[in-house]
Amino acid sequence: MPRDAFKRNLSHLRLEVNEGKGFEVFTGGTGRQLLGRYNAATDPVPEDESPKPCFHPVYTPSGGLISEYRPEDHTWHTGLYFGWVHVNDSNFWGGSWYLPEQGKYVPVPGSHGIQRHDGFTEVSDLASGVAVDECLTWLDRNGRPVIREARRFNFLETASVSGCLWLIDSVITPVEGAVTLGASRAARYSGLILRMGPPFADAHHTSASGRSGHEAIMRTRDRWVAAAGARGGMVAMMDHPRNLRHPVHWFTRRNLLGTGPLMEEDLTISASDSLHLRYGFLVLDEVAGAAEIEDLYLSYVSASEERSPA
Repeated sequence: MPRDAFKRNLSHLRLEVNEGKGFEVFTGGTGRQLLGRYNAATDPVPEDESPKPCFHPVYTPSGGLISEYRPEDHTWHTGLYFGWVHVNDSNFWGGSWYLPEQGKYVPVPGSHGIQRHDGFTEVSDLASGVAVDECLTWLDRNGRPVIREARRFNFLETASVSGCLWLIDSVITPVEGAVTLGASRAARYSGLILRMGPPFADAHHTSASGRSGHEAIMRTRDRWVAAAGARGGMVAMMDHPRNLRHPVHWFTRRNLLGTGPLMEEDLTISASDSLHLRYGFLVLDEVAGAAEIEDLYLSYVSASEERSPA
């Protein structure tokens, strides 16, 4: 494993957990900088926004704001989050449903579910960073548990550039009977999504295969996609070779960067099975070139093989 991609001594990375609310990741000493806040509590988010844990705010290591939370145009967009449009007959994304028979998005009251945070099971100081494990229960439109989920977040500081690499794992297991995950019937979005806001909106997207611009990348498949802010900073989202349907399809707009594992078709998880999703999320102070991101992608893949949710 190319461990030289990460600094070995990360004593200045700090993870502060508040069980009732979430956790915060900081870098630096007395002049520490917040890298991200994980909001585990979903109150008082309205039911029709499909309440779900999320990261907001998300900052570059030098303090540049990246994420946007509950913007007026899509209040169910909450920074960096997992959103699933169809889970059986419940909406775990938020907002209206696209109804093909009507050819438009329509509000469907009482149809939304909740990703409920149940607790943090482990917090770790690692040789190369910090980590936290979380357990969740997905409650459907009737308040019934349909999925148990285990998440694990690792935070590693990159050595070659000023930045931080997040390793995000999710293991989704049906509670009773098969569960079908589906995307929007129009735009086909579902999965890990980042809503970017001022000053990071109007980002310029690039991909591992050399595509440039969010229009060119939308709905294509690739191992990673990066987005550079107009005033500096960059993020990159990375798919894992062991993920289902790798390389993943991407959902990209000027202020969105997200995976689309259900872009082509829905997915049914049998009662005796689980779905394990692995993603990397790279946050940089400066715009990096494709070769540098590719090196970090390979390091991410190697690092991710050594850990997974409990």
